[in-house]
Amino acid sequence: MNIEEQIIQDYSNPKLDVVQIDGLVVLKIIKQCKEYLPDLVPGQLLGLDIGTSLEVSNCFPFPNPRDQEDENSESIAEYQLEMMRYLRDVNIDSNTVGWYTPTYLNSFFNESVIETQYNYQATINQKCVVIVYDPIKTSQGTLSLKCYRLTQSFMELFKEHPFSRERLDQANLHFNDIFEQIPIKIHNSQLINALLYEFDGASDNLSTNFDRLNISNTIYLEKVVEGMTECLESLNQELNKVYTTQRHIQTQKNNYIQQKTLEGKKVDEEELASMIKPANPPSKLTSLLLTNQINNYCDQIHSFSGNSLTKLSLLKELKK
Repeated sequence: MNIEEQIIQDYSNPKLDVVQIDGLVVLKIIKQCKEYLPDLVPGQLLGLDIGTSLEVSNCFPFPNPRDQEDENSESIAEYQLEMMRYLRDVNIDSNTVGWYTPTYLNSFFNESVIETQYNYQATINQKCVVIVYDPIKTSQGTLSLKCYRLTQSFMELFKEHPFSRERLDQANLHFNDIFEQIPIKIHNSQLINALLYEFDGASDNLSTNFDRLNISNTIYLEKVVEGMTECLESLNQELNKVYTTQRHIQTQKNNYIQQKTLEGKKVDEEELASMIKPANPPSKLTSLLLTNQINNYCDQIHSFSGNSLTKLSLLKELKK
């Protein structure tokens, strides 16, 4: 098999096992997101698609909408093409492998992210991913960097619009079937590893930092609970919309049956089905995304609480 056939085979194979990110790219994402805060400005990921792995070797941010007079999608697309052209001129990887976006408390499950990710996977490469960086959780001492892409089943379902509840029910779509999380592997070159080893050996004094045992910082947990409460309220509103729609349909159905009964005519099932269709039915996709976000908040609470219990156990042993 020659190189061209191998490239075609890798491109057509949707399987993706791991995303390998250079350590310099991670530092760039953190730095760029910090510079634009409190605005959440996404960016482009560049690299290579090799077999069942994706290598991210470079990135650059999109222009900040607050600083741009022209905020349409065409100007952003022209900016991306121009940046990749400049990178290609200096012999840097310019192949698009996805995009990254900062978020607060991992609250990124929305239709805008789905549409953007679908365009990447459908038009560029089905292995394109989105990397989500959470600066709030990172400030707590844990690097929050996660990688996602849309599942193949949801990609097939997303091709056909609109999203009716009947189609989603027939597909038997679960809230965990929208995104799939891809493992991330951070990779450093041998020169960087040698430099880190030299810095590590240059430090002779051993200093103990007890800040990691701080158990009084509950601001992060409060924000997560607040976000989950808002999602629960939004989900309750969506359920009320569904209940109102079903009640309206049932009222129309009863009125139609009563009218036909008074006229002494037989009820036509096809005519009845065509009459009781609601004009603006609630979207089931919104409910699935809210459920997915609530599940994500629960995972964050479980992780944060587990770390707090560990700190309490260590503090208890230190006091003995």
